[in-house]
Amino acid sequence: MSKSNNRKTPLSREERDRIKVIMVLGLFTILFWAGFEQGGGLMALYAQDYTDRMLMGFEVPAAWFQSLNPLFIILLSPLLAGLWTRMDNREPSSPVKFAFGLIALGIGFVCMIGAVLEQKAAGSASMIWLVGAFFFHTLGELCLSPVGLSMVTKLSPVRMGALMMGAWFAFVALANYLAGMIGSLVGEAGAMSVFGGIAITGVLGGLLLLVFAGKLVDWMHGAEARHDGPLETQTSHG
Repeated sequence: MSKSNNRKTPLSREERDRIKVIMVLGLFTILFWAGFEQGGGLMALYAQDYTDRMLMGFEVPAAWFQSLNPLFIILLSPLLAGLWTRMDNREPSSPVKFAFGLIALGIGFVCMIGAVLEQKAAGSASMIWLVGAFFFHTLGELCLSPVGLSMVTKLSPVRMGALMMGAWFAFVALANYLAGMIGSLVGEAGAMSVFGGIAITGVLGGLLLLVFAGKLVDWMHGAEARHDGPLETQTSHG
């Protein structure tokens, strides 16, 4: 069959179902990155202005907190890879890993709620809240980001692979735009409302995805007969 005829061939039911999985998880990845990217924006400002950064007589620069994400990636990647390998056939499916990622994001922002509560009571927040937030956010990233990239590769029809990958990164771009909008709300709504809203959205989004994970796996039509392997704990935004 020529390339021209191949492009005109209608998508099969299996291909349409797999594209639906990409689109559905794409919506959830927007939720994740819109919250995650607060680490370089709203959370960075919070570290600068409202966090007690004194440690044994030394003031920790606010910019140093941006090193926590790559540090936790280095520390957690082999642990998560080992966990998936040890679980073997019981390894969670991609939708379930996505759900774990969203829930971890929500827990990270629960840490930021704790920071706000301490700041209001004592005048400044402990650094441990930010460390905890970055830890859970990184854990969520490792459950979602590399899995998403692998999933698009597995599920995209061959003739639409580049298009689907481009759509996936368009979701990430939209998430970054929304992250800026969310961060700008802090002046009107306050840090507690913004952090709380993201925490609730992350946890509820993760629970909702857990409910429908089985259906999404059915729509994959066996593309994930062997779940995401340890190589997918390598991370890259997406």
